[in-house]
Amino acid sequence: MSDLLTGFRTILAGDYPRLLLSGLGLTLAVSACALLVSVVVGTLLGVVRVFRVPLLGALGNAYVEVVRGIPLIVLLSVVYYGLPALGVTLEGFPAAVLALGLYSAAYTSEIVRGGLGSVPAGQTEAARSLGLSRTQALRYVVLPQAWRVALPALGNEFVSLILGSSLASAVTLQELFSQGRYITNATYRQFEVYAVLALVYFLLTFTLTRGVRALERRLGRGQTLPDRRVI
Repeated sequence: MSDLLTGFRTILAGDYPRLLLSGLGLTLAVSACALLVSVVVGTLLGVVRVFRVPLLGALGNAYVEVVRGIPLIVLLSVVYYGLPALGVTLEGFPAAVLALGLYSAAYTSEIVRGGLGSVPAGQTEAARSLGLSRTQALRYVVLPQAWRVALPALGNEFVSLILGSSLASAVTLQELFSQGRYITNATYRQFEVYAVLALVYFLLTFTLTRGVRALERRLGRGQTLPDRRVI
C-alpha cells in the first residue's frame, strides 16, 4: 500500500499534472471540433436520407453503412497515414478531428434522421400552405423541432467522441491518453498512471452525462410524444 501511495505522489508531483492538464485540454479541443464536423456532415446526411434526395440519398446510406463497419482506429490510420499517398498530408490535430468527425457523422445522421422522423408530416404541409418553399419549411419549421429532440442524443455522442479521442495517440497527437503513456514510460508506474487516467475520463464523462440527462429532462418537460412519421 505504501508503494502505491508513493507511486501516486510521484505522478501527481512535478510537471506531470501539467502534462495531464495539457492532454485533457487537447482531448476536449479535438472532441469539440470533431463534434462540429459530425453535426454538419451528419445533418446533411440525415436530411438527404430522410427526403430520399436522388443519388445523394443512396450515397448517404452507403456512407453510413461503410463507416459504421470500419473501426475508428482504421479510419484514423487511413486519414493520417493513407492520405499522404494521394498527396494530402495532415498534421495530427486536423487528422484526428477529420477522422473522428467523419466517423461520428455516420451515427449523428441516424440521430438527425430520428429527430426528423419525430416531426409530424403536418408541420411541413402547414409551412408549405403558408407559402414557404420546401427548403424554407425544412430550415425554419422542421429542423428546429428535430434538433430539440436530437440534442440529448448529440450530448451522448459528444461523450463517445471524448472516449474515442483516446485513439488519437495513434496519429501522434499528445492528448490525455498519450500524455499518460509518456508518464508511464518516465516513471514505470503503470497502475497508478492508468488509474488516474481512468478517474479523469470517468469524472469528465460522468459530468457530461449528467448534463445531458438534465437537458433531456428540461426539453421533455411538458411535451407529448408526436407521431413518429418520416416526412
